Amino acid sequence: MVKTMNKNHDEYYLLKEKLEELIWALKGQCNDIDCDKYMYKDLLKKRHNPILKHSYSCIISLKREKEAVMRLLSLKKFRRYRYKKCEACKKSIDSLGKQFKSVILTRPVNFNGKKFFELDGIDAHKQCESKVKIPEAWKKR
Repeated sequence: MVKTMNKNHDEYYLLKEKLEELIWALKGQCNDIDCDKYMYKDLLKKRHNPILKHSYSCIISLKREKEAVMRLLSLKKFRRYRYKKCEACKKSIDSLGKQFKSVILTRPVNFNGKKFFELDGIDAHKQCESKVKIPEAWKKR
């Protein structure tokens, strides 16, 4: 049973990384070699400055791939990783949704005479971010 949990966990994070890469590409940072953005690389070597835009085929394939990854991340086996509990209002929150916010906390830690900073995160809705109770010795980053 432990192996399947780790397998699902690893698969979820691989799909989540793929989704982040697709969103990044849709925002204009495409790394697809068939995209118009890379068809002008010979001109760039000659010091010309063409306008670099996505190809029409590139955007369509990226959107289709993003929808496929989102469908995979909606499977029942990934629900426990995708949906978190808001620390302020105790309601469920989709970690891939637009309302999800992770409040980052830091605190100093002395280890073998050296000073380090420990990081931690608290999951909350964007509206509930100000209502999150910060534990003692921790600071909001």
